[in-house]
Amino acid sequence: MKQTVKLILYYFIYQLGCSSVISFIAYAGYAMRRYSESGTFSLPEDGEASLSVPAVILSLLLSNILMGIHLVWKRYVGRQSWSKVSGRLMAAVLPLTLGMMLWMNYLTERFALPDFTAGMFVQMKDHILGVISIALVAPVFEEMLFRGAIEGHLLRTWKNPYAAILVSALIFGVIHLNPAQIPYAFVLGLVLGWLYWRTSSLLPCILLHLVNNGLSVALMIAAPDSASSMDALFGGKTALLLSIAGLLATVITIRYIICQTAGSTNAQAHKREPEV
Repeated sequence: MKQTVKLILYYFIYQLGCSSVISFIAYAGYAMRRYSESGTFSLPEDGEASLSVPAVILSLLLSNILMGIHLVWKRYVGRQSWSKVSGRLMAAVLPLTLGMMLWMNYLTERFALPDFTAGMFVQMKDHILGVISIALVAPVFEEMLFRGAIEGHLLRTWKNPYAAILVSALIFGVIHLNPAQIPYAFVLGLVLGWLYWRTSSLLPCILLHLVNNGLSVALMIAAPDSASSMDALFGGKTALLLSIAGLLATVITIRYIICQTAGSTNAQAHKREPEV
């Protein structure tokens, strides 16, 4: 677990560091602008500079990219993690993602947990860099960290792969630090972790994450007033039926992936990856 803890610390260090640097630049820029306009220095009000949406977006983009560079530079993610998988298996990721989104969203809505970041995500989807950050950058670099580096290390060092999948999923869920996202992220992490274990590759995991985030952003853009609620979009009964259909699609697709990867479970493949 030592390497896992170290990677989590790096993750937060990069996030806090990037946020601090960009906030400082934003404060300085604001102060200089005010000085040029009025001849006096003043601090921004109501987080105008340091907590603005563009600053948050830039912080997320920069921290993810730096973390990704760190993972590659220090070889936390082995080449085996980028092995190719069959086109059939990659295609199966699409119904798996859609099915999961239906029943997972339906269930998480039943809990009505507080969502501390809903407003920020709604604002981020109005910025092109915000869309890129959520739908493209985050899925790639988060899979490199949580599946390739953290779970990959646990799979190599622990005898029980299911324990490695569970722990990496717990970390992935809790790291979101938002009650409304934690249950969804935890279940998503379980499926992503299982998929990584079965295939030895980050490619299907990244595709699943990309589709999940991309569809979420697309839904926020297309239906901003009701995107967070299946009941509002489809009605209560239809939402329930869709969630059941999604659960069936998930189970069927998982069974298909098991058949596609039979005899090639990656336990040995992960052991061949070099330790850092």
